[in-house]
Amino acid sequence: MKRVPTILAAALALALARGASAQHASDGTYPRLLGAFIGSKNYDQPAYQEQIARFDVVILGFYPGWRGDRDGSLIRKAVQQLKQRNPGLRVAQYTVLNEAGDDPKKNAADRDKIDKLDKEGWWLRNAAGAKQQWSSSYGAWDINISRFAKPDADGERYPQWLARRDAQQFFERVPELDIWYFDNVMERPRISAADWRGGGKNQSGKDADVASAFREAMAEEWAAARRLAPKVILMGNPDNDLSPPEYRGRLQGAFLEGLMGASYSIEGRQGWRAMMDRYFGVFPNLLEPKLVGFNVHGKVDDYRFFRYGFASCLLGDGYFSFTEIKAGYSTAAWFDEYDQRVGKAVEAPPRGPWRDGVWRRRYENAMVLVNPDDAPRTVPIEPGWRHFRGSQAPDVNDGNAVREVRLAPHDGVLLIKG
Repeated sequence: MKRVPTILAAALALALARGASAQHASDGTYPRLLGAFIGSKNYDQPAYQEQIARFDVVILGFYPGWRGDRDGSLIRKAVQQLKQRNPGLRVAQYTVLNEAGDDPKKNAADRDKIDKLDKEGWWLRNAAGAKQQWSSSYGAWDINISRFAKPDADGERYPQWLARRDAQQFFERVPELDIWYFDNVMERPRISAADWRGGGKNQSGKDADVASAFREAMAEEWAAARRLAPKVILMGNPDNDLSPPEYRGRLQGAFLEGLMGASYSIEGRQGWRAMMDRYFGVFPNLLEPKLVGFNVHGKVDDYRFFRYGFASCLLGDGYFSFTEIKAGYSTAAWFDEYDQRVGKAVEAPPRGPWRDGVWRRRYENAMVLVNPDDAPRTVPIEPGWRHFRGSQAPDVNDGNAVREVRLAPHDGVLLIKG
């Protein structure tokens, strides 16, 4: 195990990891960057470590037995190596409550889960006794996490049991983990109907009592996690703004997955303003530090789409997260804008357009402009602003001073002082 670096070495490691022009979000500066890397799990490979350590927050998907790990020491070593590259990095560990694989051969890392679910009869079934599956994409089956399930001999239901299991597997063994990440924080179960109450009859997933029991179970896991790991940030992946009473004020972070660019994106289905309402709306329902990931899915060479998402994120106080649409959560795309000295925000997040439908927010060293409309917009800019010089989109980021900016439909831009 490597020694903890000195202050000087830590600063050098951070500068090398993120580039000389980058600043870290821990001091309140922007941009804030979040990387979701639960696909490829090569967290011990130096080249991959170098890529993902450039971010401020990373979501990783370790599992019991990763790389032959028996006691958490290999997982801990990988996390420590990442933090030696970037001492300010916050590392999240992925977990999921409402579903699990049921094949011991395919899901050997979760054999203890499967055995427990089989023993207690906690799999979610319909009135005919068949296991239920909200999606066939992941080889997972739904679990009756609700208060309707019978507790085990210790008086626990699955939310309490899983929290204790995950705390022992990850957070007790790897104290360097900063964030406990909970996937599938849904407003209601996605299963259309199932025998939630165990009486041989199906209840709709939209049933108010079933939906409330589902949310209560999520909150019960978080409460157990808070008792077991009191210093860890609790972060969910919600399909809502966390305003339901069971969710409000229970989490400290939210990963808003696929806000743009995915088939299920709010921006694509309901429009940019609805997306921003979700983004702005989740902050009041979180506890400090209110860590919000603004995730978009796109092509790495579609720089207009990137600018649109990146600038939209900077209208608020979130952490920008870009997922390459083909590779998914396995790549660490890097853009020229990430290396700019944006600094601290000097304006609150806007609640309406600045001029001619264009939205703006200013920072110490930069400003962002967003045109969410279907028509191009041209707006005047006061003296002292210019494009930064970049290599990825030189037609826009050409280093020239500006007195006005023309924004294509659904586009954004980052300007810097100078």
